[in-house]
Amino acid sequence: MATCAHTHGRTLCFECFRNGVERTRARQEAYAQRTLPFERPDHVAPSLTDQQIAHRRQMLAYLEQARGRVASR
Repeated sequence: MATCAHTHGRTLCFECFRNGVERTRARQEAYAQRTLPFERPDHVAPSLTDQQIAHRRQMLAYLEQARGRVASR
């Protein structure tokens, strides 16, 4: 309301309300886009544990089997 060129006492006009909402929305969107949830700030891939590697291999093996079943139909 400090940048408002018109006076309206203690009542908030729609123009001032809308400007405030737009500023808040822009601030929230800028904050949300700082980094992606899976992006590391140093851009280095995290090292995986043996258990995580085994799990990924299991998933790949399952996908290969599923692909083979679909191709044989």
